[in-house]
Amino acid sequence: MSVRNRTTRGLVSSEHVVQFFDTDESRAQNVAVFLAEGYGAGEPILIIARPANLTAIFAQLERLGVPVDRAVADGMLVARDAEETLRRMSPRGAPEARCFASAVGEAAIALARRGRIRAYGEMVDILAQRGDLTAAVSLEGFWNDFGERVSVSLLCGYSAAHFVSTSTHRALLEICQAHSGVHRDLEDPLGSWLLNTAHNSAASSRSLRH
Repeated sequence: MSVRNRTTRGLVSSEHVVQFFDTDESRAQNVAVFLAEGYGAGEPILIIARPANLTAIFAQLERLGVPVDRAVADGMLVARDAEETLRRMSPRGAPEARCFASAVGEAAIALARRGRIRAYGEMVDILAQRGDLTAAVSLEGFWNDFGERVSVSLLCGYSAAHFVSTSTHRALLEICQAHSGVHRDLEDPLGSWLLNTAHNSAASSRSLRH
């Protein structure tokens, strides 16, 4: 995995990366590695995931030497249910910036008092699963705005299967462009194919404009 670049806005340095997973197993393994790197550097962890994925991520973190129960007790790891958090920020059916601030921002800002946040979120994946890719792109924008105020290294996770249809490829490109970098795992061939598709689409668009 690699981060393409880092975004620095004013005095705040944040990273906002994305990864497309072929399987839940790949998601748990890759997310745990990303979070464990942050924990090893003394960064507090924020996870917003579905319960099943959260359980799998916790198991992988333990295998990597992260004492999950102690980290939770010490306030160094905060976990939220992605479905419930998304409902809280979508009182009218779609995520709203004001509600994002209360559902996510307040807890994250409190966590940031301990240092730069290492975070993983998959609320956008729930939206993609529903076919609401416009809302997913909007939510990515909320995270970018948050990263301008609070230093965070954030990984957003999507299931690659949501983007197989060619009708989703424009949104796929927009999602990639909303991030400062992209992670990929060679064990996720569908995810890698999608990223190549997004890259080729972007190159074709630039060629047509010229």
